[in-house]
Amino acid sequence: MVNKLANAVTKVGDQFAGNVFGGTLVKAKLKSYKEFKAGALSGPLLEMEFFINPEKIKTSQEVILKGDQGAQRTEEKKYDGSLPQCLTLDGLVFDTYDTRKSVRSEYIDKLEKLVKYHPQTHHIPVVHFVWGQFSQDTETSPENVFYVSKLDVEYTMFLPDATPVRATVTLGMEQKLPPDAEEQNRPKNSPDHAKLYTVKRGDTLQAIANAEYDDPREWRRIAKTNNIDDPMTLRPGMKLLVPPILK
Repeated sequence: MVNKLANAVTKVGDQFAGNVFGGTLVKAKLKSYKEFKAGALSGPLLEMEFFINPEKIKTSQEVILKGDQGAQRTEEKKYDGSLPQCLTLDGLVFDTYDTRKSVRSEYIDKLEKLVKYHPQTHHIPVVHFVWGQFSQDTETSPENVFYVSKLDVEYTMFLPDATPVRATVTLGMEQKLPPDAEEQNRPKNSPDHAKLYTVKRGDTLQAIANAEYDDPREWRRIAKTNNIDDPMTLRPGMKLLVPPILK
């Protein structure tokens, strides 16, 4: 039923776009690759067209400001680096009710691969979000290359045998900057020698990296040093070696 509804919505959208804007409805999709080097994406992994276009998109950017106490002990905020742009796709609906197939195996399993560590590249896959003029369809542009940093899935419909056939997804993505931009935006403080960190309840690699380097993006450095393939395996009491960032 939802598939038929989606098709109907698409047809109406095509007609509306053609009549009002002089174009056709463009479907959003994700393309994933092993890595992004020298301004080029390489090692294509999968391409997924969204069942229904995103309901809304949120973008956010942050800069890091540090306090500097002068002679009169007044604190002045100074620029200390920039965090990558974050993109959140909200209200993504995936449905397989008409085909009676599992929405998990048809769609969600593929999305989950985007947050899994890739042994050949030592990081998770990079993704290119493509949606017509929103992304300008430019794959080599660093503004459109991301890591998937968060995946929330809510299953909302099941067949009598408990096969999930509908899911609503929120996808959080963090911009993958070129190495020169990462170095330019990197905060100025980092440990000058390796140290041992004891994992506490509720810790994540991103939170540890933010505490130790003032940069949550450096979680992959800690994961690689400690041979952590799955960040979800952190347990209270674990000892992690936090390496220095050598210039």
